[in-house]
Amino acid sequence: MLKPDNPMNDIEAIARLLPPFPKVVLQLLELLRDEESSFEVMGRLIRNDPVLSGNVLGLANHIRRLHAYSDLTDPFAAASLIGVNRVRRIVVSLGMNRFIGGGAGSDFFFKHSFAVAVTTQELAVMCDVSPDEAYITGILHDVGQLCFHVLDEKAFLQAYKQSAADGRLLEREAEIFGADHCQVGAELARYWNLPDDVLSAIRSHHDDLLATSPLQAAVCLGETLARALDLPPSPNNRVMQINTPAQALLGIVWDSPEMLDCFGRCHARFMQGVLHG
Repeated sequence: MLKPDNPMNDIEAIARLLPPFPKVVLQLLELLRDEESSFEVMGRLIRNDPVLSGNVLGLANHIRRLHAYSDLTDPFAAASLIGVNRVRRIVVSLGMNRFIGGGAGSDFFFKHSFAVAVTTQELAVMCDVSPDEAYITGILHDVGQLCFHVLDEKAFLQAYKQSAADGRLLEREAEIFGADHCQVGAELARYWNLPDDVLSAIRSHHDDLLATSPLQAAVCLGETLARALDLPPSPNNRVMQINTPAQALLGIVWDSPEMLDCFGRCHARFMQGVLHG
């Protein structure tokens, strides 16, 4: 079990039991911190991974075919066409999918993570929050749950099912494992040397009573929006509370024309990602 008084030692041990988080994703996250990072460096990372290369080329060639242009064969040229932000999203999404693997509930876990990444990023674009960090934090927000699958999958799934009605998942996790998935996810992010604002947002993404930063506010409301839009479809998708401080911090007005457009983009992007991702 996890020990709240010394979580880092436990996280290091648990992280060794997890599937390795793809090296290319960690390298790309490092590049995310440097606004001057070049396409050449990113291109080398992509060329070393045939699946990533195929996805980047596929998206770029889809765009070219719309204009009756010939297909590209060079991932660097493809990355230049689709843009750095799309490349980052492709790499992180594929990396997360590999990391999760094919365990129990993995399909829903990835789709939920992807949905929150999309909704968080769409809110970020509207609210002057880094879209890249919003997407990455959204897709990693529940990563602490993977640790519980490794520690005791049966106990965690039972707690998850019991919490569907009353929303007391964090309390049940703490009772079983000594910490909840927000705390564990934040420590895992620290172990991976992710940016502090990403780490902090993962730690407090279920805090509905305060807003600690624009990024954390976007993730909190992104998860609320994903559940409200039923992405991915689940009988457990219900909104029990809205983080009003986060809403105020970001200036979100739910019934505004801008938000109605946001709802449509979120749904369309999620469906496109599920069908073609």
